[in-house]
Amino acid sequence: MTGEGPMVERRKREDRREKPTPMLSRYAFWGGKRRKARRADDRQGGYYVDRYGTGAFILFTIIILLNVLDGFLAFYMLHALSEVENLFVRIIRQMGGEAFILIVFIIASLCALLLFVHKNFPLARIAIAAVIVFQIVTISTQLILILFFQAM
Repeated sequence: MTGEGPMVERRKREDRREKPTPMLSRYAFWGGKRRKARRADDRQGGYYVDRYGTGAFILFTIIILLNVLDGFLAFYMLHALSEVENLFVRIIRQMGGEAFILIVFIIASLCALLLFVHKNFPLARIAIAAVIVFQIVTISTQLILILFFQAM
């Protein structure tokens, strides 16, 4: 406005930007709109959002699938290598493949969910990349060991 009078405050409620978005809020489940921080100083050190993009969902799904594949290969190796015997291996064998994979899925999903809630924090971004690299290396090693021991 180009009037010469004093500026009149027309907002009816307090400025919501004075408090950062909480880690979990009702807006994260119903009707939230915040996908990223608008100001550069809001992005310093990390921030929470209400909505997560497609890229975050794809990374979340990749981490879950890699963890489940890792669990399946680990169970296969423990079941196939009968000369390995200790209490932990015996419990896993008695548990069965479906139960073991379900437990791996639940634990991996909860950990991945915690990472993705914090996806806009620098340490969480490093952790997401590290988890993916670690899982790829672990699965590759398991596949090599399975192929090597089956060839013998």
